[in-house]
Amino acid sequence: MSMISKAAAFAGRGRLAGLAVTVAALGIAASTAQAQSFEELRKNGKIVIGIQGENPPWGFVDGSNQSVGFDADVGNLLGKKIGVPVQFERVAVANRIPSLMTGKVDALIAVMGMYPDRAKVVQFTKPYSAIDITLIAKPETSIKSPADLKGMRIAVARASAQDKAVTAAAPDATIQRFDDDSTAIQAFLAGQVDALGANNTYNLSIAKVAPTAQFEVKLDFNRQYNGISVRPGQKQYVEELNAFIDEIKANGELDKIYERWLGQKVPEFPASLPDIPFAVN
Repeated sequence: MSMISKAAAFAGRGRLAGLAVTVAALGIAASTAQAQSFEELRKNGKIVIGIQGENPPWGFVDGSNQSVGFDADVGNLLGKKIGVPVQFERVAVANRIPSLMTGKVDALIAVMGMYPDRAKVVQFTKPYSAIDITLIAKPETSIKSPADLKGMRIAVARASAQDKAVTAAAPDATIQRFDDDSTAIQAFLAGQVDALGANNTYNLSIAKVAPTAQFEVKLDFNRQYNGISVRPGQKQYVEELNAFIDEIKANGELDKIYERWLGQKVPEFPASLPDIPFAVN
């Protein structure tokens, strides 16, 4: 099955509805399906990395309009490993995969949760980070279980892990989907919704724009592991990226990034995940 066909089949199942149309409209050059490697990136003279632009501490923009954050630090280490400059391409949650599949970026380091439906479209490396997917609300909002979400208005970033978790847990809720994390957060802070599908770093984003806002975690859904994402079939590229992840874990560089941005040690990563291959056969 071609990459476009895979994208079309995946998009029909809902979480990235419209992906096939987007990919087909933009067109995928034949060269994007070819195997890639660190050596080819050296010949190109750079690596283009898709990174989020409004999701601290993972990827955001500083006062000099530079991409910074956890994923930016990982991306810069990758560029150093390959020996090429890094060009960051800012992506929103909903357009991450189209940016990769159309060849706009060479890789996604953009909080890409490793889920079986996504693994049918992109190729994941082994995990390099993890986050917990939660639901937050104001302290006075009574939520004890998913059953309490019936009739509630819940904001999520479209096509995110939070979107998937809330959609599964709250079929009778009114789910309002926004293009990125920051607009979903703004809707919550403005009182447009009753709750917000979140992760355990949303408190940093909220503190940045509304330091006195009161909220608490009401539900814990799952732990999400994040991998670097590339186009399918790039066997050598994935092997080299996996070796890079092993290296920064072993030499302590990933620990430094975790301490800098999350204030914690690197968690234990699973040796395998159901239906998520870490290598190309």
